[in-house]
Amino acid sequence: DLSAKLWDVCTGQCIYGIQTHTCAVVKFDEQKLVTGSFDNTIACWEWSSGAKIQHFRGHTGAVFSIDYNDELDTLVSGSADFTVKVWSLSAGTCLNTLTGHTEWVTKVVLQKSQVESLMHSPGDYILLSADKYEIKVWPIGREINCKCLKTLSVSEDRSVCLQPRLQFDGRHIVCSSDLGLYQWDFASYEILRVIKTQDSANLSLLSLGEVFALFFDNHFLYVMDLRTESIMGRWPLPAYRKSKRGSSFLPGVTSWLDGLDGKNDSGLVFATSMPDHSIHLVLWKENG
Repeated sequence: DLSAKLWDVCTGQCIYGIQTHTCAVVKFDEQKLVTGSFDNTIACWEWSSGAKIQHFRGHTGAVFSIDYNDELDTLVSGSADFTVKVWSLSAGTCLNTLTGHTEWVTKVVLQKSQVESLMHSPGDYILLSADKYEIKVWPIGREINCKCLKTLSVSEDRSVCLQPRLQFDGRHIVCSSDLGLYQWDFASYEILRVIKTQDSANLSLLSLGEVFALFFDNHFLYVMDLRTESIMGRWPLPAYRKSKRGSSFLPGVTSWLDGLDGKNDSGLVFATSMPDHSIHLVLWKENG
């Protein structure tokens, strides 16, 4: 309906509502909302006033993924035009267009490196971009012009598809695929582990921590114990609105995935959009 709303998940109250364009992807903080659109553009909006602060034009295909960093004053975007663009967040100007993908770019992640290696130092900003078959690693810093450092894939003949469920914490790169969950060491780019489940092709990663991981399919949300790589529980899902990119299904607070400490089992577990345009939330019980 060309609108975006910010909700308080505890009270169910709408905090802000603004008129936007058609949104394929969103990212936000307390002050602003950034939207990637099927109209090939990106926009930045102010929550409090609903005003459009900036409009980013240059892609020739739908924008499927965005990420930004206020410290760098940088926005990155992935598009159906097979490119990744790097923008000035405040000025709205395109600083660089990164090429090399041969499929729709469905995920971009901007994150600081936490490893020391031949290519990386702790604190270096890194951009990851993913399409159906490959993950590309790019350096992003004050020198905006950059070349791809590494291309990762799980099959040289492109027989295995990656899912747009990419996670990067500065130390490890994690991505779902038709064969299971792949985890790479960021310092060496070596595959550390492959977690295969009974129905890997239909199971998507929601979020991964040090101890637990969340997966979902069309019917259930699953909790996996990473120490044993076994499913320890599942939660029945409603008939949620399906999305090929999984963008209609989002994790909530994820600190408990690094281990339960008696305090972090609170707040939102996950949210998903419903066919009737409502939002389905699952929260922890008050006592965990």
